[in-house]
Amino acid sequence: IHVVCAAAAIASHFQPARQIQHQATTLLSHQYTLVTTMTTNSAKDYNALTCVQLRAICKDRGLVQKGVKKVIIDRLVEDDTAAVAPAAAPVSTPTKNDEKKGDEDIGIILGSPTKVTKDNSMNNSSDSEEFQDETYTCKLFEGRSKYLSPSGLHFIANHQYRPSEYTHLDNILNPFWTYLTDCLPLWLAPNMVTTLGGLHCALAYGTLWYYSPDFNSSVPDWVVRLASYCTFAYYTLDCMDGKQARRTGSSSPLGQLFDHGFDCICTLHFIATFSSYLEIGGTHWYTILQTSLQFAFFMAQWEEYHTHVLPHNSGKWLGVTEVNYASAVGAFVVSLIDREAFWQKSMEKTVAPLGLDSVLPTLVKDMELRHFALSIWVGLSLILMALSLKRVLFHPRICGDGDSMDASEIRNNRINAMSKLTSPFLLCATAYIVPPESIRTRYLSVSLGLVISLLTKKMIVFSMAKMPYAILQTDIFPFILATIWIRYDTRLTMMGGDFVLGALSIWYAYRLLRWVNVSINQICAKLGIYCFRLKKRDD
Repeated sequence: IHVVCAAAAIASHFQPARQIQHQATTLLSHQYTLVTTMTTNSAKDYNALTCVQLRAICKDRGLVQKGVKKVIIDRLVEDDTAAVAPAAAPVSTPTKNDEKKGDEDIGIILGSPTKVTKDNSMNNSSDSEEFQDETYTCKLFEGRSKYLSPSGLHFIANHQYRPSEYTHLDNILNPFWTYLTDCLPLWLAPNMVTTLGGLHCALAYGTLWYYSPDFNSSVPDWVVRLASYCTFAYYTLDCMDGKQARRTGSSSPLGQLFDHGFDCICTLHFIATFSSYLEIGGTHWYTILQTSLQFAFFMAQWEEYHTHVLPHNSGKWLGVTEVNYASAVGAFVVSLIDREAFWQKSMEKTVAPLGLDSVLPTLVKDMELRHFALSIWVGLSLILMALSLKRVLFHPRICGDGDSMDASEIRNNRINAMSKLTSPFLLCATAYIVPPESIRTRYLSVSLGLVISLLTKKMIVFSMAKMPYAILQTDIFPFILATIWIRYDTRLTMMGGDFVLGALSIWYAYRLLRWVNVSINQICAKLGIYCFRLKKRDD
């Protein structure tokens, strides 16, 4: 191939550019035919290559490049077997259309060894017969699409993030975030800024874990104040990472994966903070809080998957900025009072000084203040979910614009869109069948939180990659089977149930880290960047 390029450069002094392009394409196709003949379905031929050469072939095909030599060879042979190899690589011939193109460059990449494909990622065009938008493809199970395909990597390379409008508080605080960003060193990668914010959540979560393992006992005041500070620092850094990316000229789709991926896992920090001063561990109220928050977050990513716009707010006065900073301020305020006496008194005593005790229904008067506050939160969450559902089901991509779609097509699109909520819904539903007194809240919370975070991260990445999101994700079945086992096996003790959920938490932690690691490596290889460094990769 290098010889071909050198010959083309020398001959360019004597021949027109179109003839040189045609000759180079012909010679490359012939070279590729030889490579195809040598490598297809043959592990013995792969053994003759070095690890560097094997990883280069994996990179061209969009496969995972890591592993020992035997693992890489097995991966390539499996890919060869799955591919449909033509008898010979196609040799292009000049046509009249080619004559009209003049000296326009022909973009050719060496992808799968069975065919030469055209990649339009360098000119920011997503229209290619090789790469199709599969967002609205209906799939029951994941199959081989657990990780990013070459088509998905192509769309990620051309992805443009589209947030919703800003709230009034966003506009007020924007100069403050910009000032803080200008204080950061220029060598600091934006993904590192995001990671620093996530580490604040990890610090608060670990401290709350130590002092209240199951959220049913009071924690020291300084721990609640620490959680308040970490919430403020986390969201502030979350607003700075994008500005640092634009400041250093390193904006990339990988930043969206990092940003929203950390937002997803940090929901566990918010749940732990609320539960630490409400002391709702060991009750169904904790399950209600966790499932409502994580399912609402999943639906926001689900909306972006279908509309290509991520909802940040509901109007100009309420958005994620208001919720995050209000959580930080609220945690600091409750750290200054007797939390147990305040939150656990009945609503009747709470509203008595205001003379409203005779107006409230009996059901509300008998509730504790903490349970009433959680009911308000659940109601707001349901409203946000309903608005998200409405925006998706009546979006032009789903129901068309005017009379562009018939009724049956609109119905099928809506069913397809709603079907992608099946996996997280089943997880949240099965969490309620576990009796709270039969297990420790911590183990149920961690296992449920990790698996929903994994599903949400897949939705985030598949939204950028325009890949089909399966209705039934295979990762949900271990959790569902475990909850059914704990609920209906009377011989299983509390210690046994904790062991099952604890082992499940370790498994989901591994699955989450594994999936994120593979996806990041694929995206970095496609974009030619590093994850935590600003320097570009040298091929």
